[in-house]
Amino acid sequence: MILAVLLRFILCFSFPNLSDDVYRFIWDGQLIHEQINPYTVLPSQLPTQTISNQKQLFELLNSPNYYTVYPPLSQLVFYISTFVKGNLFLSALIMKLFLLACEIGSLLSMKKLLEHLNLSKNRIFIYALNPLIIIELIGNLHFEAMSVFFLLLTLLLVNHRSLGKSAMALSLGVSAKLLPLMFTPFIFKYFGKSYKFLIFLSLFLLLAFSPIWWGFQFLNFGQSLDLYFGKFEFNGSIYYVLRYLGQLLSGYNLIRFIGPAMALFLLGIMLKFYLKQKESNLLQLIHLCFFSICAYYFLSTTIHPWYLAIPLALSVFTNFRITVVWSGLIFLTYVNYSYEQYNENLWFVALEYLLVWGILFYEWVIKKGDSHIANRL
Repeated sequence: MILAVLLRFILCFSFPNLSDDVYRFIWDGQLIHEQINPYTVLPSQLPTQTISNQKQLFELLNSPNYYTVYPPLSQLVFYISTFVKGNLFLSALIMKLFLLACEIGSLLSMKKLLEHLNLSKNRIFIYALNPLIIIELIGNLHFEAMSVFFLLLTLLLVNHRSLGKSAMALSLGVSAKLLPLMFTPFIFKYFGKSYKFLIFLSLFLLLAFSPIWWGFQFLNFGQSLDLYFGKFEFNGSIYYVLRYLGQLLSGYNLIRFIGPAMALFLLGIMLKFYLKQKESNLLQLIHLCFFSICAYYFLSTTIHPWYLAIPLALSVFTNFRITVVWSGLIFLTYVNYSYEQYNENLWFVALEYLLVWGILFYEWVIKKGDSHIANRL
């Protein structure tokens, strides 16, 4: 555990060099200092010298023509980190220290959950010493670290049957990254379909997302999310197969139709899980969250390496190791950035998913990992 924390601490002092998202983080934070709501304006629309080192930052942005997609809690960290205006390294360091604190909190929460579930505490190292987690969350500065922490804290509070506190923790996780919101139905049923939990969650989310709701800036936020899910493509799995078949049939990319169709299919899967779920069963709740987010990523159009942080953290409490294998194979995607101009090498994508799907078949069908849970679903 000392080694796990030390490796993360060391990487706090390296500037992210495998991802350029950090520049948008700093950009948004500096806008807030200038009393400009980052949800209201595109970077390309800002007058010259609105913020310090604007020209340098603008040239480094990977999405200057998109509204920001980062939720309010992440924006708060961006804001705090940019009190040192113009110093990119110090801003990145401050954000990394926030994420380091979250990672330490995640490890402590994970340990307590393992103890409660009577599982070996050594399972924690599946997450604690995983190279992907260390490199991507701290080294490359991705806020999945914050989302993982609040999700594990939510599960810990759910176990203590604390409706209000678990709703608050989940709302904080959603206000760092939106994805944990998909687990709401399972937590709702765990509490015996308690509408009190939904009321608490709704109130906390309204409060957390008030910077977006105010001035109807939700429309801009929603527009960027729509563009993200309806246009961006990277390291897709099932989607790439469907895209290829769609191009054969129609002659063009059918992402606008395939994306919603896969979303509906995912909802069907989650509905099946929900109907099979039993109340007050924490281990099953964790499994349902794990299966659901894995299904979500298998059906996604875009899967960056750091996206695997949440399913990898949840896998610690299961006997499935598909995400461990995937967390190693997904590093192959970095070959796409090794060319003079960015180019996605689909041979590496095919290799990645042939192995991942092979492991899934082995664990689910042959080995029957966690068969007492999997067979019911």
